[in-house]
Amino acid sequence: MADISPVTGEQYYSGDWQDIQEVLRVLNIGEGKMARVTQTMVNHYQEMIDRDMDALLQDTYQVPIRAYNMIQATSGVVPATAGGSVSGNITLGIGSLVGTLSGANWAFIPTSVIVSVSMPSGGNNIFATVDASTISADGFTVHLSSAPSVSGYLLSYLATAVAVVGSPYVGAGAQIRVFPGDVRRAARYWTAGQLLVNEFQQLEANLTEQATQMVSDARMQVYEMSRPTHRIPGQRRKSNISRTMPPGWQPSAFSERPS
Repeated sequence: MADISPVTGEQYYSGDWQDIQEVLRVLNIGEGKMARVTQTMVNHYQEMIDRDMDALLQDTYQVPIRAYNMIQATSGVVPATAGGSVSGNITLGIGSLVGTLSGANWAFIPTSVIVSVSMPSGGNNIFATVDASTISADGFTVHLSSAPSVSGYLLSYLATAVAVVGSPYVGAGAQIRVFPGDVRRAARYWTAGQLLVNEFQQLEANLTEQATQMVSDARMQVYEMSRPTHRIPGQRRKSNISRTMPPGWQPSAFSERPS
C-alpha cells in the first residue's frame, strides 16, 4: 500500500517511501547514511515535491494529479488439478465404530467418496458415513451406525475427482491504483535528489552533482508535461482557448522553463 498524502488523500506521486530508498541505494550512498532515511523524512519531501509539481502543472491541468485506473490485486490463474477414480474394499474390525483407509497415495484428491457395507451371514445391517474432513489423497475415515459383532464385514468404496483445467480468475481482494508513469518517475527522482541535497551535506562531489542534476532533470520533465503538446493519461486539462485569441486578449505569459 503506497503512502497517502494528508493534503489530497491520494498516494504521493512518487509512490511508497521504500521506492525512494531504492533510488538512493542505487546511488550507493552507503548503508550508514541509508539508516538515517526514515519514512517520516521521506514523506516530508514527498509532500513538498508533490505541491511543487502541482504549482508547475496547475496552469494546464486540474491538480492534484489523480490515479487514472484500478486493477484487481488478486487476479491470477486457478491451478489445474488432477482427476481420476479408484475403488476397493476395507475389512471392518469387530467392536469398532470407525473404519479407516490410509496410505492410499492416490494421484488425486477425491471430491466424492461413496461407500456401502456388506454383512456376513448372521450379521446385522450396518450403515457407514464418510467423514468429509478426512478425505485426502492418502484415504478417508467412515463412522459406522453400530459396531460389527462378528468378522467378515467389508466396506466397499468408490473415490472420484473431476480434473480441473487452469483458468484465469479475478478475486475479490484489494484494488491497485495505477498512476501516470511519467509523473511517477519525475516525482521519484526529484524527491530522491532533493532529499540528498538537503539532508546529506558531506557527500562526495560527484554524488552531490548527480543529485542536483536529478532535481534539475525532473523539474524540466514536469515542465514539459505542462506544454500543450503533452498529455498526462487520465487527467483533466484546463481550457486552452485563450491561446487562440488576439495578443491583447491573452492572459499573462506562459511560465518560463525552470533552470
